[in-house]
Amino acid sequence: MNDSAEKFAFANNNFWQRERLYWQAAHAGLPTGVIFDRLVEAGRSVLETRQQLTVPGRELAHGFHSDADIAGAVLGVYEREATTHEAGDWPRERMQEHWAAAREIAALVGPLRLRQHLVSRAQYALGQSQASKALALLDQARRLASEPVFASGSGETQRYLHGDLRAVQAAALHQLYDSVTALTVQAPLERELRELLPNGPLLDEAARRKLPRRGQSASADHLLAASTVYHQVLDTKAAALRDTGHPAEAERTYLILAPHYEQQGLTEVGMLQLAACALSRKQPGKAGRWLDRAAPLFGTAPVSRDSGGDLTSMRAHLKRVKGAVYCRMRAECSRLQGQQVEALVWCRRGEVYLRAHPDHAAEAGLQTERARVHRALSEPASAAEAYRRAIVASDWLLRAPLGHRFDTLHLRFRQPLFDEALQAAQETDNAELATLVTDLLKARAFTARLALARTSVPAAPPPDEQPDRHEFHDLTERIGFAERQGQSELAEQLSQRRATLLTRIRAVDPRWQVLQQDPPFDPATLISYLAAYGSHASGTGAGACVALSLYEQGRSIVAALATADEGLRMAVQPLSKKTHRALDSHQRLLLSGNKPQPMNFWDDYGINLSDLIPESFADVIAAAGTCLLSPHGRLHALPWTAVRHQNRHLIRDTSIGVVPNLACIPVLDHRPCARLRVALVGVTELLTGKRQFDPVRRLLYKLSSSLTPDQLYGPPVIDRAADTAALRALLHSGPRVPGETAVLCLGTHGFAAPEAPFRGGVEMADGCIEAGEVSLGRMRFEEVVLVACRTSWRASTDRRGGHGALVEPDEGSPDEPFELGGDQANALVHAFQEAGAAFVLASPIPVWSRAASRYSEKWFGHRAARCTPLEASRRTAVELLNDDNTSEIISRWAGFTAYGVR
Repeated sequence: MNDSAEKFAFANNNFWQRERLYWQAAHAGLPTGVIFDRLVEAGRSVLETRQQLTVPGRELAHGFHSDADIAGAVLGVYEREATTHEAGDWPRERMQEHWAAAREIAALVGPLRLRQHLVSRAQYALGQSQASKALALLDQARRLASEPVFASGSGETQRYLHGDLRAVQAAALHQLYDSVTALTVQAPLERELRELLPNGPLLDEAARRKLPRRGQSASADHLLAASTVYHQVLDTKAAALRDTGHPAEAERTYLILAPHYEQQGLTEVGMLQLAACALSRKQPGKAGRWLDRAAPLFGTAPVSRDSGGDLTSMRAHLKRVKGAVYCRMRAECSRLQGQQVEALVWCRRGEVYLRAHPDHAAEAGLQTERARVHRALSEPASAAEAYRRAIVASDWLLRAPLGHRFDTLHLRFRQPLFDEALQAAQETDNAELATLVTDLLKARAFTARLALARTSVPAAPPPDEQPDRHEFHDLTERIGFAERQGQSELAEQLSQRRATLLTRIRAVDPRWQVLQQDPPFDPATLISYLAAYGSHASGTGAGACVALSLYEQGRSIVAALATADEGLRMAVQPLSKKTHRALDSHQRLLLSGNKPQPMNFWDDYGINLSDLIPESFADVIAAAGTCLLSPHGRLHALPWTAVRHQNRHLIRDTSIGVVPNLACIPVLDHRPCARLRVALVGVTELLTGKRQFDPVRRLLYKLSSSLTPDQLYGPPVIDRAADTAALRALLHSGPRVPGETAVLCLGTHGFAAPEAPFRGGVEMADGCIEAGEVSLGRMRFEEVVLVACRTSWRASTDRRGGHGALVEPDEGSPDEPFELGGDQANALVHAFQEAGAAFVLASPIPVWSRAASRYSEKWFGHRAARCTPLEASRRTAVELLNDDNTSEIISRWAGFTAYGVR
């Protein structure tokens, strides 16, 4: 051996000795921090020394481990240390540094070990209640080399060594309230493990007794690793069974797991789970007995970081992360047994645990219980404050939207909390609490995406996102080809694949990593914004700006009105039979599938604004210069531009801008006073060759003549040039250009998809572009005018089941319609806003082509005269009303709605 080889041999031996010492200390429950640091240093040394070898291959032939083996061993201790410090003695920044260092090592291992590492990190993320992050990591792991198929031989020891992707995925799904899918995902794994371990999961001693002979330790290790996965599968199964209404079966499963918890020295885990089963069956006495058995661990206050006490053992970890849950269940038992004062004591103890280990899910549960106790004690003000804290904590649980299925299931799980909080707000006339609840229930995920789209991150997608986008565009082309060939079934199958891919792209958008804060609705922020509204941009209409939020609750509407001088006010307006029937009839007409006809809800049914909100609220809006309106549910489909108050069209004096919710108002603002630059695109000829939309052709030529050359990007793009490629180029034209306001005018045929989110869209000369594709754009256009029908229609159902992001639909399960919750913002208008638009002119209902062209022409005239988009919309509507205010004529353009705040 030369000197380099001897140096390497020494470094190699030193590393593996330290590696053995580390695991001996770990298994003995001793502190490992110092050994960990020295081991990592030794690992880096041996890897660096190998690079100095003159003939690296010769040394490997003499029995030295490969770089991948050494890196894998280092990666293993990184994973173990993260789990050890999961209890919270490391701050978030320290843990991020830890994983960043681990990623450097991970680059040296093979695909299988990297896959196992990602699964381990996902397991850690779950322990931190970060289910969305866990799914994203599992998605990365799924794209690497598959795990080896179980068979006898050397490969079997790796099968479950670092957990199983399916087990972690199921646990994440349960944490995201999708217990049904969690059970489906892990069912094949459970069958596989049952075949391997017919007598159930083994404990350490049982495995060693079963395989005592020399040479079979690998098989014993394999069975133990499989048993660890089996325990996780059963734990998820029990929790999912409890949450799906099978507490007795869940209890039996937890009893099977009891020896596992006991062997780990964590019997309290089983006690907590069994207590939860009893509470779900309304058996507080039985739950209390299980909790009594866990009291020795949780009966004392949590250990603080600076106390010098135990922070890293598994029992310390359990106490830290589950202490608030224990106290919440204690409080619930006391409340159900009529001991309200004692229940409050337990709530206070739980808050001590939360200060030591913040957990939004645990805080939401604890504050909900506290609110219920205060209500039982007839303390409405205290109850309202507890509900407010519970709502805020609940809002933090989903930072990245994971698709409408997970978003909806999250809201369904919390629905009792929302209903109770809204009722408490009404009882105490607490407008802030009511608005906080209703805003969270209206397009909450969309608000987060808007904040994401407005980050300072470069507009171009990162390289690791490109394969998904290429696949998306490839599927789009294949769908178009299948449709042109009349292969509707194939086109639908491809569309489902594309919908799943779209949800994934949106969920793993790397910009989520830089969006550190996306707080819920804040009344003070809104009031300050309204007070300064008139000074933000020239061209704004005269008068104050107010905001109105509507929420349909049964046969009533909860209205919240925000003004700069009086702050927030709320009222509950019961709907008359006439109004209720009118809303039902209007919705049925839109969903009937018959040939759409222009309509004007207000005149057709004789409804005024004061039929929906109190007269006093309507008076305030009528006296304002601008109203920013957030509807709800079927109220989105009303032609708000034509709404009347006291038999006078509100738009004559008040600009109306529709927003998804109040929280997104500041996010959607822009400064429209810069120089206009307009792109004109008009589809006058569809794929079939049948000439249509002559009014669109005339509109674009009129606009190109009336606007100056420096206000245009070029001549109108019409006829066959107005194809999908042309629109896609505009969708990816970002970023915004300083000193100018880019406006896109698109005239074509729009189509809605009531049972397919993000499937509505527009027809171009050679095919369709749907809302989902638009949402992936990053464009320079801050204002968009859609001269088309039904471009703001929202889908309220997913007929194919609403599968969530990062979870492939189960091919064996039938698709069932999935009712969306949370007032999802999934129309074409919202897709353009995600792509960068601050203002969109669109319609939720049918409009006449000639009337649409005339409306758009007048709007551009006012906009070119330096009116803001909302004021231009108001003046356009007033002109048309002055020309002819008969109901028949108004119905032809009444659907045109201004979506924006300026």
